[in-house]
Formats: sequence, C-alpha cells, structure tokens
Amino acid sequence: MSKRVQLRKFDKSELILNKEETVVILKFIFKKQHSNIDSLNITDSVREFAQGLLLEAVDASYAFGFIDALFRAVTNPRTGVKKVLTKFGKKSSKHWFKHTSSQDLMSIKIYDRVRQQLEWSFGRVLILHVNGIAKLDENYFGVLAFNDSDRAIIWG
Repeated sequence: MSKRVQLRKFDKSELILNKEETVVILKFIFKKQHSNIDSLNITDSVREFAQGLLLEAVDASYAFGFIDALFRAVTNPRTGVKKVLTKFGKKSSKHWFKHTSSQDLMSIKIYDRVRQQLEWSFGRVLILHVNGIAKLDENYFGVLAFNDSDRAIIWG
C-alpha cells in the first residue's frame, strides 16, 4: 500500500497542541531526532506541523486496518504521549479525519509502521524547522508505503 500524503494546514484557532505537547509528539514521531527537537523554537508553524503529523498518523493507522492489529503485539504507551493522544481525540474536529469515526478518537492507536513512514517522509521538514528555514506557508508532502506484515501497533 502506498499513498501520497499532504499534511493538513490549520488556522491558529484550530491548533490544539501547546508547546510541551508539540515536543512530545515530535519526539514520538522522530525517535532519532530528540536533541534537534530539544533545540527547536516551538512556533505556531511547528505546532501546525506536529498536529498535521499526528492527524495523519491517526488517520493512516485506521486506514491501514486497526481491527486486525488488535491481535498483534503492542507496546505500552509512554504517559506523556498517551495524554496528548487522548486530548487530541477529544478536541480534534471530526471532519479532519478521512478514516476514523468519533468513537475511534476516544481510543487512538497508531501503527509503528505508519510512525516510521512519517519519520522517513517528513524528517527533512523537521530539520528545516530546526534550522529556521522552513517556509511558513508550505504544504508538506510525503509518501506512506507499507505491506501486510507491517501491522505492529504502538500507542503513543
């Protein structure tokens, strides 16, 4: 399965994540970039980037086939990420999602393979933000590609 991804743009009033939660989500998606994320100036543009990544992670995981994954190995969530996922599920607008229902948003789960693909596809954009040279009105594109053997789930 392969699909092109364009991260959703948000108005300032639609931003849910605060600065600390933005860092938590970026560290969750970009597991090898923690030192860069720690040095990052958290602007509204960075908050929008993180929220777009989280929205895509949730939606792609449900499109990928959440029910089948319930019978596969899972890892326990870190407390900080689990809190952010719960808050995001409660406060996010239901029309942002293509593949999830409002009931699904109360117990968000994310496939590890989806997280890895987002990390790979958008790692360059993170570095642009770290270096302060990301375009503020840029639409970010990436590709998610995985197969049926990639169905391990991680909770935030």
